[in-house]
Amino acid sequence: MKNFHSHPLLKGAFILTCTGLAGRLIGFFYRIFLSGLIGAEGLGIYQLIFPVYALCVSFCAIGIQTAISRFTASYMAVGDEKGALRILQTGLSLSLFFAFLCVLVLRLFARPVSVIFLQESRCEDLLKIIAFILPFAAIHSCINGYYFGLKQTGIPAVSQFIEQLVRITATWLLWKICLEKGIAVTPALAVTSLVIEEGISSLFCIIAVSCKAGSSRFFSFRSFFSFHRHGKDLLLLSAPLTLNRVILNLLQSIEALCIPGRLRLYGLSVSESLSVYGVLTGMTLPLLLFPSAITMSLSTMLLPAVSEAQASHNSKKIASTVQKTVSGCLILGIFCTGLFFFWGKDLGRFLFRNNLCGSFLLTLSFICPFLYLSGTLSSILNGLGKTSSVFRNNLLCISVRIAFLYFLIPVFGIQGFLWGFLVSQLLLVFFHFHTLKQECTFQLDAFSILLKPAAAILLAYGISCILRVLLLSASEPLSLLASIGAYGIFYLFFLILWKIFPFPKNNPSYEKK
Repeated sequence: MKNFHSHPLLKGAFILTCTGLAGRLIGFFYRIFLSGLIGAEGLGIYQLIFPVYALCVSFCAIGIQTAISRFTASYMAVGDEKGALRILQTGLSLSLFFAFLCVLVLRLFARPVSVIFLQESRCEDLLKIIAFILPFAAIHSCINGYYFGLKQTGIPAVSQFIEQLVRITATWLLWKICLEKGIAVTPALAVTSLVIEEGISSLFCIIAVSCKAGSSRFFSFRSFFSFHRHGKDLLLLSAPLTLNRVILNLLQSIEALCIPGRLRLYGLSVSESLSVYGVLTGMTLPLLLFPSAITMSLSTMLLPAVSEAQASHNSKKIASTVQKTVSGCLILGIFCTGLFFFWGKDLGRFLFRNNLCGSFLLTLSFICPFLYLSGTLSSILNGLGKTSSVFRNNLLCISVRIAFLYFLIPVFGIQGFLWGFLVSQLLLVFFHFHTLKQECTFQLDAFSILLKPAAAILLAYGISCILRVLLLSASEPLSLLASIGAYGIFYLFFLILWKIFPFPKNNPSYEKK
């Protein structure tokens, strides 16, 4: 316990994981509630605007957030707390400028973007509403970057949890108002809830950082506009990061927006293609990514931890970090593969009352180990300074997915995209491992982290099937939950029995090449 409290990586990852899982659980039930309100087609229209939103956030916030985090860490390392605060203030000014620029562009060009780019005119009003979220997102991202640089995850974690609570509360209240006034429920209701959620979350972050720094210091007009001192440095560091994220998000946007159009070439109507897209992006992928709250929290803390270890030439720490994070992601991923493969169809019917969601979960179940592993490998490589390699690897894999959806969806339907998703994630992990091997040497026990967990899921599934037979008289939800619970308990039991988890205290060899 003492080691846990003194270890910022473990402590920060634990805090983010707990709040991330709680937030995702709330968000998961929100998805179920939302799908019941607006239906699969409405969910598809709602999901269409997020590639545009992600592109705008990448342009105005993501690169600056990372730059703030790095500069804050460097200033705090020499005890310059005022310098770290000035970095945040200057970063906020830059990010807000770009955010308001995006608001203006999105409001003015919502019509052509929705008709030409999204190929769905019903997205016009949604884009005009979601534009208002960008300044709040910029504030939230910058303050989170500041706290990550301080290695304090409490405020980002609480703000993330507040987001989910406010989102579902606002949606429920707006739904009640629509019912009372006889207003039709549309995806605009959900988008308005997003604006309220981000506004309250960013307000919480502002109050938190002003209390920490002192309101008079934080709201100093002169510090906010000290571009001559910090603006150039922030722009030089954030510009390539922003460019990389914008390019990747642009390709991801093209990928996501091509799916409904290619499905129409397969023979589906506009309504059917949007429904399939809504089931895939609004039901299946959130459920598939639910366990990744653990790996994403770890990834957030890995970058500064690996950078610090590299700066101090602590090769054993880097090797141990690689070995343990890879092992953990594979153990979690193999467990989820079994979960979605054996119970995917049941979960789709039980949670969303949708058979198509269950079929998607079954097909994509094999992607889990690679999906969870790719994010942590990216963070390790970024921490080692291999940002260009991470960008190149992601670029190649997105291109593979686009090729699959462009050529195979018109022939095989949505299955063509699912195959491309599987292949691209497999390639991404392979490329990341290849890059990591060029940078350093580490050891992985394939028998312990692959074969033993695979045997554990089969044994655990067999025991859960026996339990389900014994519970034939029970209701279907109770039987399903009991069998999944038994599967998880016995999987963990076999991992502990075979001494796979907790991880042994070994130090795999590492040497800088």
